[in-house]
Amino acid sequence: MRRAAPLLVFILTGCLSGSPSGSPTSSVPSVGSVAPSTTVEPSTSVEPASSGPTPTPGAGAVPIFLAGDKVASTAGGLRIRSRPGTDQLVLVAFLPIGSQMIVELGPVVVDGHGWYLLKDADDDDPAFDEGWVAAGFEPEPFLEPALFDLPFNPILGGFAHDSSGEYGPVPIQDANIAVRWVAAKPAGREGCSFAVDLVPGSGTPVPAIRATIGGVVSPGDLYTSFFAEHPELTGDIFVRVTSDCTWALSFVSTVPIG
Repeated sequence: MRRAAPLLVFILTGCLSGSPSGSPTSSVPSVGSVAPSTTVEPSTSVEPASSGPTPTPGAGAVPIFLAGDKVASTAGGLRIRSRPGTDQLVLVAFLPIGSQMIVELGPVVVDGHGWYLLKDADDDDPAFDEGWVAAGFEPEPFLEPALFDLPFNPILGGFAHDSSGEYGPVPIQDANIAVRWVAAKPAGREGCSFAVDLVPGSGTPVPAIRATIGGVVSPGDLYTSFFAEHPELTGDIFVRVTSDCTWALSFVSTVPIG
């Protein structure tokens, strides 16, 4: 019997530029995420400046969001990074309070912080495509749920965890789908492995991702060509993960639906 794994909470830390605040995948508690049409688990991301708050690690300290959720920044000076981690390239050095974004992927825990891959969703500067942000900690997180108009949300669903499990289902209509994923080794480990099979509602599992992770956070993509080669991957698809990494993955529509 398939069942979604219990939602795990990440211990994250915020990163802000300048004064106290935070910005932009690991020993992770689990999380899954999905768009409204699917039932999955959530995600997180943010990193604090040296003058930022010093959170006390513990379950429930990190704000949890689902892939496809709309969020807004609550702290001035959040940094957007190219990958999760405090030593990663800064894409945006100062993200204003109230910036609107969509959760694409996460959370994953790197450098003791929880990270989300966020997509820019408003027209205000600074403009960026996507990047990793640390989510901060309750009761003063760096990200919060937001309400704003979005003509098309490409995120169909997603999951995040720190162990093996089976998740889903995620509804797939056709081959216009990509999978975004990231995996990182837990703290204190030299490496980990990440394997994903996609399982039709009734059918044979299809091997999709095989990766060995070392000391570097590894992101990857499963392109539309993969789904074009596997027409059996339509309808309700389950995700079977065998891994000892902290990981997250999301299903993304490459064309507007409807």
